[in-house]
Amino acid sequence: MSLRQTAAVIVCATFFGLLLLLYAIFRGTIQNGFDGLERQAVAENLDRVQNAMARDLKNLEGMAADWGLWDDTYHFLKSQNDAYVAANLTPQSFGELHLDLLALFDTDGKLMAAKLYDAAEGIMHDAPGAVAAMTAAMPDLLRTDAWDGRRGGIAFLDGQPCLVSAQTVLTSAREGPPAGTLIMGQMLDADTVRALSELTLLDVRLLPLTGRDLPPGLAGRLAAGQGEAREIRVLGEGVVGGFVLLRDILDKPALILSVSMPRTIHHQGRLLERAVVGSLVAIGIMFGLTMLYFVERFILSRVTRLGAEITELGQGRRERVTASTGSDEVAALTRAVNTMLDDLDAARANYVLATRAAKAGVWDYLPARGTVSVDPVIAALLGYEAPGHPQPASLWLARLHDEDQGRVRQAAQTIGDNQVFELELRAVAASGQIVWFLCRGRIVPGPDGSPRQVVGTAVDITELKRAAESIRALSARLMRAQETERSTIARDLHDNVAQDLSSLKIAYETLLDGQSGVPEALQGRLEAASRILARSIASVRELSYGLRPPDMEQLGLNQALDRLCQEMAQASGLDVTYAGVGLEGLDFDYDVAINLYRITQEALANARRHAGAGRIDVRLVESYPKLILRVRDDGCGFDPGRTSPESGQDSGPTAQAGMGLVNMRERAALLGGTLRILSGPGQGTTVVAEIPYAGGRSHDDQTPADR
Repeated sequence: MSLRQTAAVIVCATFFGLLLLLYAIFRGTIQNGFDGLERQAVAENLDRVQNAMARDLKNLEGMAADWGLWDDTYHFLKSQNDAYVAANLTPQSFGELHLDLLALFDTDGKLMAAKLYDAAEGIMHDAPGAVAAMTAAMPDLLRTDAWDGRRGGIAFLDGQPCLVSAQTVLTSAREGPPAGTLIMGQMLDADTVRALSELTLLDVRLLPLTGRDLPPGLAGRLAAGQGEAREIRVLGEGVVGGFVLLRDILDKPALILSVSMPRTIHHQGRLLERAVVGSLVAIGIMFGLTMLYFVERFILSRVTRLGAEITELGQGRRERVTASTGSDEVAALTRAVNTMLDDLDAARANYVLATRAAKAGVWDYLPARGTVSVDPVIAALLGYEAPGHPQPASLWLARLHDEDQGRVRQAAQTIGDNQVFELELRAVAASGQIVWFLCRGRIVPGPDGSPRQVVGTAVDITELKRAAESIRALSARLMRAQETERSTIARDLHDNVAQDLSSLKIAYETLLDGQSGVPEALQGRLEAASRILARSIASVRELSYGLRPPDMEQLGLNQALDRLCQEMAQASGLDVTYAGVGLEGLDFDYDVAINLYRITQEALANARRHAGAGRIDVRLVESYPKLILRVRDDGCGFDPGRTSPESGQDSGPTAQAGMGLVNMRERAALLGGTLRILSGPGQGTTVVAEIPYAGGRSHDDQTPADR
């Protein structure tokens, strides 16, 4: 077999083998991936519907708490005043509250009132029998010593499912003794299910436990008495459905929630599979024809030998090509190649010296081939071998830090042609250490405008990063030392100065005890001095609390911020509101808590002193893995650029506010977060701090305020 035939057979065999391998990989991977996405989408839709029902139940519990902790409800159960029923249990009240059932029991379990609202007819019905049957089936609803007086969930009224919430009736001051129990309910009828379907844009159904539409697997788990039952089934060629078990207020199986959706994701996977197979075939045919063309054109006896030797040079297996005798073009080419290699060796030696001194190197990525050529200097910095030829890009991508791999993929999708980019990336050395590189590069487009090549440089900035980390650590220690010193000063002020002033005040107040005929002028002076001492004691304690907030240690960050806003409102007369969202059960690191408190304290102080605001809103929201703090005022606003150190503004209130902003930014940076100022003249000011937190949810260690 000739050399040309051998080359053609090798090219074709390699192409078809690779094509079959890629087809087998893509066929399983792509479709399985889309089917997994489909199951995930169904599970998310089930969660959406359950969350919607949970919100309805939470709203119902809130209404039950409002009515159960109402003095009028309490007095009705104590005095049985019919005016309460006539004034409050009306169709208008039920319609506005979207309420279907309200029942009141005294402490002996006697039904005092039971009203059922027909929303379609807009009329009220008495339902003592149905309510009595429901409470007889669930007697714990009437226990005033259970669940802290409250419980909600699914129940059955006349065989129909409904959401109910039971609330112990107390006074509005949450004082007893309990007067009885209030029960509120919302029916889970066809209209409610239809509303859930419209809200979630899904086909939602509530099925009985013995329904024929239950999947066999789910029915078996119910019979076995397992905890949570959930099943996702393909209901047809174009429909997939999810089923989940709903439990009643006694934690017993009650209903099956069913959600179905079209199999759009599955069909997209099929289409993508066909497109990938077609693309592989087209690319393979073009690649094979191109290779055969160049093999036919360039494979000659001496040129083939020269090409093989040059290939070996590129692989580092040879230092020079074999010199050919004669004066023909091939001989001249071999001499020119050797001369070029001499020049390249000299240039390479100079290049290596320069790049090693600068700890920098170049890299070259070919998207069409999926290969990358990395400078030996870069490989040496990481402790890897440099083979001297292109390597798979996936190999070097795997050597990047896990978090930076996603950033590289995202950058590859967003960078346009001829656009210069810059990234700081972490690479994992052969020893396991992390090495930081500053990578700069640009895309070189091909003739058709598509990316042909990506070239760039990489500079080792590990020492710079370590220096920055050292500075950050030093700043953190300074901050901690500052907080420690504040705590010491606050303790001395509270335990020594405040106590001494209190003792002096008592001495002034008792100085004239037992003395008769004391002049009124002298007595007035002593009283004035006592009042001055009282103000001094209050000032010292206020200063002590400002230096070391006691609410932080006793109540936690959420309650400490709430108390800080209340104190600001009382001291300034401003309308200051606070809300914490998603903070229940969060266990904060102390550094995170105290720095967030200080940022809020500084933002409130700036708004009070400089903004001329009438209202300040403080919000702390948990959005995993970050805590987002927003402090917004409706004041005069300002230009944030004029308060930066580069602006040159170094005096007056604006400069004072700017120093406060610098302090807040430094505290956010110490926690690995960011702080943004959104403001403009006449537009108010919003301070937004985003802080990553390392804590988790803990119901054992949380403070009562966080609960």
